[in-house]
Amino acid sequence: MHKTKLKLNFVDFWPNFRKNDNYFFHLLSTKYQVEIDENDPDLLFFSVDYSKAGERYRYFDKRCKKIFYTGENTRPNFQECDMALTFDYTEDKRNYRLPLWSLFINWFNTPHSEERDISYLIPLQDLTNPRPQRWMCEKTKFCNFVFSNPGGKRLGMLEELSCYKKVDSAGKLKNNMGSTIPGRGDQRYKVDFLKNYKFTIAFENTSYEGYTTEKLIHPLSVGSIPIYWGSERVGEDFNEKAIINVNKFAGLDEVVDYIEEIDTNDNLYRDILSQPIFNRNKIPDAVLPKSVLSFIEERI
Repeated sequence: MHKTKLKLNFVDFWPNFRKNDNYFFHLLSTKYQVEIDENDPDLLFFSVDYSKAGERYRYFDKRCKKIFYTGENTRPNFQECDMALTFDYTEDKRNYRLPLWSLFINWFNTPHSEERDISYLIPLQDLTNPRPQRWMCEKTKFCNFVFSNPGGKRLGMLEELSCYKKVDSAGKLKNNMGSTIPGRGDQRYKVDFLKNYKFTIAFENTSYEGYTTEKLIHPLSVGSIPIYWGSERVGEDFNEKAIINVNKFAGLDEVVDYIEEIDTNDNLYRDILSQPIFNRNKIPDAVLPKSVLSFIEERI
């Protein structure tokens, strides 16, 4: 069956973003004959201007539909775009909630690439199949902390939990291991590191309704229980029984008490680790590629 041709371009995205190897390119390729056209695209995707080059402004007098995507906690400017893909829960029909964590899933059987950001894409079966029993005996280490900036409440959690047991900090922030995990946080090195730990401190940079990133899905995908702080609506994306939701506790001292209980109670630990990652073991319909594609198609 012949596919309709669709010309795309991508500007103002993060470093190592590949125009012909990214979520949106592969998504639209399921329905269209997609090609990159930097001069006269049908659709222009742009992000939060990581390079500060402002390439989007070259296209504001062009005929193309303009789509804003953000993996950051920022709002769209609808004077600059026709539609937006963001973290926001909103009634505005021009906006679609597509949280960053969903882009870290290998929806399209995309080959691995070290150069591409996002590099490591999580296989679907690692998220929806019953989690392997071997994970329960593989965890030889207690808890990790992998961050490069001190945003949010993560340093408080690190300090409080370290009073119970040593937490391995392998990022640039508060590093106590003598070296950092190689590569970028989107690569396999980080995920391979997390899988050795019973717990992962998985704090967002900020707490904002709907703002949920890869910090949660990475440990979940390898059987490391996330100690999560961030969106108060995280339970709409993920099964809260599979995580330690810091938002639900009165203070960090109570969080540590609960972690200690899990750490010393094998039955409780197994119960949490055996929980499905998603509610009813079903990825939310809104982040399924067919739903995102439908939103875009209705507006082009």
